[in-house]
Amino acid sequence: MISVIVPLYNEGENLERLVSHLETLVGVGEVVLVDASDKTASVRTCQQLEAHSSALFCFAKAVAPGRAAQMNQGARLSNGEILLFLHCDTRLPENAAALVKNALCPSRQWGRFRVQLDAPGIMFRIIETMIGLRSRVRRLATGDQAIFLSRVAFDRVNGFPVIPLMEDIEISRRLKAVSPPSLIDEPVLTSARRWQNRGITRTILLMWKLRFLYWIGVSSDRLARIYGDER
Repeated sequence: MISVIVPLYNEGENLERLVSHLETLVGVGEVVLVDASDKTASVRTCQQLEAHSSALFCFAKAVAPGRAAQMNQGARLSNGEILLFLHCDTRLPENAAALVKNALCPSRQWGRFRVQLDAPGIMFRIIETMIGLRSRVRRLATGDQAIFLSRVAFDRVNGFPVIPLMEDIEISRRLKAVSPPSLIDEPVLTSARRWQNRGITRTILLMWKLRFLYWIGVSSDRLARIYGDER
């Protein structure tokens, strides 16, 4: 069974759209939503959905702050032998469950999707291409790529490192010791709001800076302060 795990943080109406999307997917056994919202409207939306949700969904209040802790909590609550970690503003292809099952095998115990941004324009196509190229060359995955893995692999690396930023890069590094990653070429559609809100050039430069600082050993806490609160 595939368990989809979604960390939530002040998602508002975007959560309703995600729930509607996940209800249409075939082959997903359960969806675990772990909410860390602190805004009244977002908390209320989650409570309303929980009250009217189907057996597919499990809602939980986060017991520790941070996306990594939320995803680890969701994994503990889930029952699937395959885990797929999804951001609230990312949409999976209709046949995602079948694609993931076919991508995993004893020699490939984890993987990620190709990314497509939900905004028009040549610059966004270039960003998608660069994300894909970096992922192939370095064999790393970011959260926007809907990381999936076997529960065995998840347990072997002790889940996501509980750090405030770069938890996706760090778990990728650890998973590379378990097996090479699989790449599903059919894309997930993810929000371009990060680039739209901060500006394309500024966001690209910021992400390069953060990755360089992480590579030379700057602490994740300091990187999180530089990045800010946007998720």
